[in-house]
Amino acid sequence: MSRLMKKLFLYGPYFPKHEDNLMSSEGSVALARENFITNRFRNLDALLRLRYEWMNKYLSPEKTIIEVGSGAGLSPLYLTYKPTLTDAACNPWIDKLIDATNMEIDSDSVDVLIASHNIHHFYSPYKFFTECERVLRKDGVVLIQELNTSLMLRALLRVMRHEGWSYDVDVFDKTAIVNDKNDLWSANCAVPEMLFTDSTAFEHTFTNFKIESNELCECLIFPLSGGVISKAPVPEFPRFLLRAILSLDQLLVKLAPRIFAMGRRVVIRKREEAR
Repeated sequence: MSRLMKKLFLYGPYFPKHEDNLMSSEGSVALARENFITNRFRNLDALLRLRYEWMNKYLSPEKTIIEVGSGAGLSPLYLTYKPTLTDAACNPWIDKLIDATNMEIDSDSVDVLIASHNIHHFYSPYKFFTECERVLRKDGVVLIQELNTSLMLRALLRVMRHEGWSYDVDVFDKTAIVNDKNDLWSANCAVPEMLFTDSTAFEHTFTNFKIESNELCECLIFPLSGGVISKAPVPEFPRFLLRAILSLDQLLVKLAPRIFAMGRRVVIRKREEAR
């Protein structure tokens, strides 16, 4: 484990079995989509707005926009311009079946790639970003919303036995396998932190990319959402209370990110000229 990744508590590795998960409906993307579109649960709506609406300033109608690992396909509810929804699993709302680590997309053909809460599921983040380098046009961007394994998130994952983590892998090694290739719900939640904590290491590995923005976010709103796909019972809050929670989250993340920051948003831009 690198100096940047050292943790005082709950440093793992930890990988619970799927059958031990205390959250319900793991992998039930169709059920999650139907329930949310029907009921628009306010807590989850607040979380999804936080995760997607910041991306809108990078979108415009003339751009080719593709979302990888679209899951329940809820992003068009929050994005000004609908992306082409892709996923490795076939569902009626998915526009195209695509493996994010081996995209059937022409080189230099995409302006914006969106990846929301899926990189920690990929068996090879290295292959994903190599593919991003290939398919993006010059000055194109990858918009990423991901986990951050703060102490609070690691504790939550342990309590719920939902997903695990290991810092004992090299995410910048092209041969490294960080998840089970045959299990779409296999997860190493430490991957985003290892990829993006040191921007220099990322840019040294993927030389066509520059990290333009790298922000920590999310705290209480994450567990209080009840989950996007997998579910835990939580009460629905009024909007004024959700706004207060979001404001408190900003303060907590600013004061003690290693303890409280459960999310990370990253903007990666393809350089105009290769280094």
